[in-house]
Amino acid sequence: MNWFEWKPERKESQKPEKKGEQKESAPASYLGMSTNQIITTQRLKFYWSVLGDCIEDRKAFVFRCTDQHEANELKILTFSLVYQINDRWKVDLDGLELRADPPVEKRGVVK
Repeated sequence: MNWFEWKPERKESQKPEKKGEQKESAPASYLGMSTNQIITTQRLKFYWSVLGDCIEDRKAFVFRCTDQHEANELKILTFSLVYQINDRWKVDLDGLELRADPPVEKRGVVK
């Protein structure tokens, strides 16, 4: 065995619980998104390839989700990626269809 590959065993330190002390738990969400992986890596890559092109070309984005959990997670992710104070995209979820529309430009001014 190569010494570069060796990893020491991890020892869990266990502290005795004190009466009335609550255990710390990991946060259930981050910015409203789950900390557990709900969407597969392959699906995320496909999602990003579609959304990335739409953001770059300032075109409407439409993505069909596989289930409600994926739809909810991708809605939050989409909103966080396209919404800015000076560039407000509209993000909607209709059933399992996720849509994001760029702002409409009027006479060179974005509204």
